Formats: sequence, C-alpha cells, structure tokens
Amino acid sequence: MHISATYIEEPDLVFGNRGIEKDPKIGLKYFGPYLPSTEDLPTPTQIRIGIVGTGETISLTKQVLDILAAPIKSEEENKWLYPDFPGFTVNTTIRSKFINADIWNETILSSEIKHILSISDVNNRIAAASNLIVQKIGDIALEESAPHVIIFALPRDLEEYCGISERTRGAKRPRFTELEKSLAEMKNQGQTFLTNFGVKVDVEEELMTSYDLRNSLKGKAMQFGIPTQIVRQTTIEEILNPSSMIRKTRQGAAAFAWNFSMALYYKAHGRPWRLAKLTPGTCYVGVSFYRNLLNPNLNIETSMAQVFTHSGEGFVLKGGDVTFDKWTRSIHLTKSQAAQLIKGAVKKYAERAGQPERVVIHKTSLFSEEEIAGFDEAIGDDLKKDYISISQDSGFRFLRTGKYPVLRGTLISLSSNQHLLYSTGYTPRVRTYPGPRVPKPLLVTHRGDSEISLVCSEILGLTKLNWNTTAFSTQLPITLDFARKVGKVLSELPDGSHIRDHYKFYM
Repeated sequence: MHISATYIEEPDLVFGNRGIEKDPKIGLKYFGPYLPSTEDLPTPTQIRIGIVGTGETISLTKQVLDILAAPIKSEEENKWLYPDFPGFTVNTTIRSKFINADIWNETILSSEIKHILSISDVNNRIAAASNLIVQKIGDIALEESAPHVIIFALPRDLEEYCGISERTRGAKRPRFTELEKSLAEMKNQGQTFLTNFGVKVDVEEELMTSYDLRNSLKGKAMQFGIPTQIVRQTTIEEILNPSSMIRKTRQGAAAFAWNFSMALYYKAHGRPWRLAKLTPGTCYVGVSFYRNLLNPNLNIETSMAQVFTHSGEGFVLKGGDVTFDKWTRSIHLTKSQAAQLIKGAVKKYAERAGQPERVVIHKTSLFSEEEIAGFDEAIGDDLKKDYISISQDSGFRFLRTGKYPVLRGTLISLSSNQHLLYSTGYTPRVRTYPGPRVPKPLLVTHRGDSEISLVCSEILGLTKLNWNTTAFSTQLPITLDFARKVGKVLSELPDGSHIRDHYKFYM
C-alpha cells in the first residue's frame, strides 16, 4: 500500500462587512453576523421572542435575555477557543437585539402540570406534555404580529417526569401489540381492509403516545411556522447563578450565550456566517434513513435528504419507506427510490438557488449499484456529480511527535478512491485540539468527477455550518451531522402531518 499525505488549508468564513475569519466566535466578535447584499433574507435588527413556561420559568428566561444584552467574560484560560461574549445588542458588532412582550408569552398553569404528572404511562405523559405546549404555541401564533422564535422554558417537574431521567426510563422503546404488528405487515404486503371500501369499523380510541418530549414538540409545532428553542430551568438557573450549581454544566455562561443567541438569530432568518469558498452552483445532499417510531413494522425505515446550497441554506426532504435487511444489517434505496429522492433534492435546490451545475451526495454507508443508477438517472449526463461515502470509523489511527495530535485538515490517500480525512485534530487557529481523546480520521470513499482535494476541502467547510453551535467545527459535514436529530423529529410525526422543509424547524 502506497500512502501519501497532504494538508488542506482551513476554510474561511465570511461575516459582516465581508470580514474574513476562520473561527465563528472570533469572526462574530470582530465583524458581526453576515450581511446578505443580493439575497432575499434581510438581516434582523430586532428578534421577537415568545416564551412558553410557568410563571417562574418565563421570568427566568426574561432574565437570561436581559443578560445576553451585556458582555459576558469567559472564565476559560484559552481565549481563542472560549472568547468573551460581546453582548447581543445593536450597540455591538451583532447589530441586533432580542425583544419580548407579554402578548408573546403563554403560561403553563400549576393545575395543568399536576394533571400531566398524574398520568402513569410514561409515553402518554410525554404526549400530553407536548400537546399542552403545542397548544400554548398555537395561541401565541394567533397574534397578529407573531414572534420570530418561541422559547419553551422547560420547568423542572416536566423535565424530571417527561425529559430524560429515571422516571422516563424505557420511554424511547416502541411497544406494539401482536395485532398492530400483524396489521402493519399485511399493509406492507398490499393487503386491503374493509376501511379501504368506506366501511366504518368501531375501534378502541387510540391513546396518545410520544417517545421524546423534544422531538414530539418540534414535530407538532411545525404547523404554526414558528421555530422553537428549548431551554431547561436547571440550565437557566445555573447560568444566572453559577455559584449555586448542583452539577456543573458542559458550558460556561459565555459559551452558553454564544450558542443560545446565535441559534435564536438563525431561527429568526438571520445568517450568522457563510463559507467563503463553497463552489457556486453545487447542490450538496446528505442521504440518510430513520426509523418511524409510529410504524409497528420494524423492518421499515424512511429515507431522507438534507439539501444545502453553496450559501449554506439548508432544507429537509422526506423520502419513501425502505426495507431494512435484518440479516445483512444494511439498508439501501432501490433505483426508483434513489432517483425520486434526488429529483426532489435538485428541484428544491433549483427553487432557492437556480439550476445546479454539480450535485454532491454524501452518505455514511457505501453506495449500492442500484443507488448509483438511480442517482445517475435523476441527475442526468449534463451535470457534474460526486458520490461520497463518509465513515466515522476508519479503523486507522495516526500519531505525530509532540504534545498534540494530527492536524485537522490532514488528508491521507490510501488508494485512488479511498482517503482518510482528519476533520478533528490539532487546530492552529484556536491553539489546541478541542477534543477529549485521540481523534479519528474520516474514511472517505469517492466516486465522481471532482478532484479529491476539492471534495475534502468541501467536507471541511461543511463541518463549519452547524448554526446550532458556535463551535469551531463538527466532525461530520452538516449534510450528515444533524441527520440523526432531524430523523428523530420526523420519526414521531403521523402520516399526513404538516412537514416544514427549512432546517431551522429541526434545530
């Protein structure tokens, strides 16, 4: 085996006034958010915030919004990795502010919480909580001037009884009766029933079921067209009063301020930053699968495409059902399913950014010949195309002399179509390796028209477009990084539910 290694320069980001910087937080601190000039999304100077919570958590959330308007000093030693927060206000480079009014707030009553806590079945309890919150969100959405984003300030009691705790153990495990499984299997095989011919059959009323409060809430709230942000009461209290922490949070007040404020900014149609050199005219697509938790047929998964334009705008497309092979433990699209999914992705891209000149498809598994045939059919012969399999477990580890691990951006070629890319590692811009253990390279298997240096440079760039965090980068590109969370939201939506395609509804 002949191994060669090269280094790919860290991609640049563009911020306000066309300021260039490699790190999201440093760029925001000195230049502010990106200012679109020719795009149709204006920069929000005021972000209207609604709040759903108890009287106590609404008050606490207002205090958080107030402290975000002032500078917050980072308590970490490495100021490159953890810079001070400048304050979210029109008087700083952020050039925007949060505003809240009582008409955008809805209070959860203590009697309503008491009723939810009295429900013994954990899945019914979670469903009742999400339905109540969604009802409150719907009431806010009726206002003539609705907020840009609605924060759900999760009370401690609901977090304990409906969130992730000992009281909700086993809630995420779908449970179906043998009759439900049999009916699902017969439907999958094309069996018809009396109800197909208009015959009404008396059935037992279906119980409310949800498996995860966040995912259930995000999915049900899409119908109102207002993105949501969830924050726990325990997190708020620790941020407001760090000395009273029972358990230390994973982030200090400054890091919380960066992540929380930029997530709200993005959900209010803002664009915190964009990549400087993503190839114009390129449609980036991440293909993944998720398990529909409401379908008793355990061999069925649903395909999904995450589409990104060269400017970083992201969309979600739900595909069709795919049979999971329980013997090979693999799942692949048929030729027709692959063609249909990518046709939808290219159409969505064309609606937002014009007809593409190139299509790049990312998957975490290898491409089957049927998938490639379907993708080829959908894309056609006139467009450039690249099919890229990205695995997080390459089985390889490399070391270098000195204190720190291999540099992020190191590209090691194993063959003409297989390569190792370090998307994590020592990062010169922040003067450290911001990871907990020896970094693993991504195994990149490429088939297509472009040079591997361009393919991997784009992967590195796409690791810097997760606006749910202001971290320097993530390990996977955004086309794949957020797929699991998006799939979990879609997994709890019944057939016929209103599905939003913009990325901000899943964050």
